[in-house]
Amino acid sequence: MKLLKFIKPWSMYSPGDIAGFEEDRATAIVKTGAAELHEDSDDEPTGEEAPQPDHAALEGGGEAKPAGRKAK
Repeated sequence: MKLLKFIKPWSMYSPGDIAGFEEDRATAIVKTGAAELHEDSDDEPTGEEAPQPDHAALEGGGEAKPAGRKAK
């Protein structure tokens, strides 16, 4: 998997978007000039993609409260 950073609009992507593609597809997109290889692109995930939850923000039972009108 290769990460590309789009520098021109292409399909549903806008400049600045980052997306992953199989190597052959990534190479073809780069050749169009619409994207460049993203600097963090490599074949192994780093394990840092998903941020850990802020446990201090989960006070009050750890569940999100539903949005809506306040009871009178």
